[in-house]
Amino acid sequence: MLSRRVRNCVFAVCLLPVLLPAGQANQANTAEEHAPPDGPFYPGAPKSSSRLQAPIGDYILRLYGTLLLNISTSDTVQVGQDVPLWPLPGNANVAYPDGTTRRAGSVGDTIFTARQSILGVQVSPKTAGTGWSPSGLVEIDFFGSRPVDPGFQPQDRVFNQPRLRRAYLQVDKGEWRIVAGQDKAILAPLDPISLSHVAIPLGGTAGDLWAWLPQVRVEDRHKFGGSTLLVQAGILRPSFGDSRLTDQAGVNGSAVDSTFSGFGERGRQPFYEARVALSHPYAGRTATVGVSGHYGREAVGANKGIDSSAVAVDLTLPVFKYLIFRGEGFRGANLVPFGGGIDQGVAFTPAAGATPAQFRKIGDMGGWAELISPVTPKDILYAGAGTDDPCDRDLMPLSTRSKNSFVWASYFRKLGPDVTAAFEWSFWDFRTRTFNGANLGPRAVSGRGNVFNIALAYQF
Repeated sequence: MLSRRVRNCVFAVCLLPVLLPAGQANQANTAEEHAPPDGPFYPGAPKSSSRLQAPIGDYILRLYGTLLLNISTSDTVQVGQDVPLWPLPGNANVAYPDGTTRRAGSVGDTIFTARQSILGVQVSPKTAGTGWSPSGLVEIDFFGSRPVDPGFQPQDRVFNQPRLRRAYLQVDKGEWRIVAGQDKAILAPLDPISLSHVAIPLGGTAGDLWAWLPQVRVEDRHKFGGSTLLVQAGILRPSFGDSRLTDQAGVNGSAVDSTFSGFGERGRQPFYEARVALSHPYAGRTATVGVSGHYGREAVGANKGIDSSAVAVDLTLPVFKYLIFRGEGFRGANLVPFGGGIDQGVAFTPAAGATPAQFRKIGDMGGWAELISPVTPKDILYAGAGTDDPCDRDLMPLSTRSKNSFVWASYFRKLGPDVTAAFEWSFWDFRTRTFNGANLGPRAVSGRGNVFNIALAYQF
């Protein structure tokens, strides 16, 4: 499932340029599509004018980051813990050390974590040449694997390893841009604004497709009148890593990157993706509508492959000064590389005796929508909802996740030029299906739960 998003997750590149003042609309639009080296913007509020950067030799070096503490509590057991993805069904049992058990729907978690903090370095030349102008970026967080606490008396101490989010070379010349390295996928580039979900975007597996993938991408921006037409196309690393097909070890705990994908890249072609987006000034900001597509092919046998495809629409629309709409919708199949299908791409039944293994790609549709209200320069309100709805008739007994939906609301308060406090509430509704042998049965017990999160963030 890994590698996808940036710009929108805590001050990565698509974060919230639409909230910039009208005079910065052109800069905001550039950031929305792909921030230049003097980018990224903080989620929920404009970046302050202060920057940690200096000229070194013939280059300008900038160090940036977000120091982030999240404190969350939930009234049910959430898969993902640090970044809730869906609640366990209410009838699942949770065991305690004294041998007693309780239903998952009556057990909660309390989480303190700084793992979603970000550090990044941007480099660019002091002066632009007459040809292609280069720049580069490397960005990490601390959401990598969590080694087992060593020693004779382990105390569940935290040993978080760094994780690469993005690392790319970018060259620009006029309207053209070439990006080579690891960056967010071209497909469905937006994410809901959230400080609770930075390592994985809010709505991942619940309507928000995302991935950070190594790629080579070409972009062309053509301006006509007051509008901008952006055309993007690229080839990306194929990465499926579906645990049901044994091409990835099972996920341990909440360390999303602690697994190894073996067959996801075992194919003869990359992912192919493209996007066309039109932006135009509207209501003092910038409105953008984009259409993107994806195609790949997963190898599941020596001579057998299964297609992966999707079409997505994204929209950013300033309704008026104090209300902005953002959202995405998608339809496709075998979308596990982007967390689609509730992290299911192919339904699978292993071979049994003379009966060969059965494969069926899972069709999927979903999306998310968000309303943003910048009440004052320091106070911003968010509310939205999302859902991921795999096609039930494509499911099999080992792939039973049927629907994952959520709603959320949050309040961001800027305490200073670079400090933000945020309170977020989200409600999750997760459903599965039962099977009578190989036949689809009725709905199973749902998992429902509330999550409350307080975030304190310092950006530099």
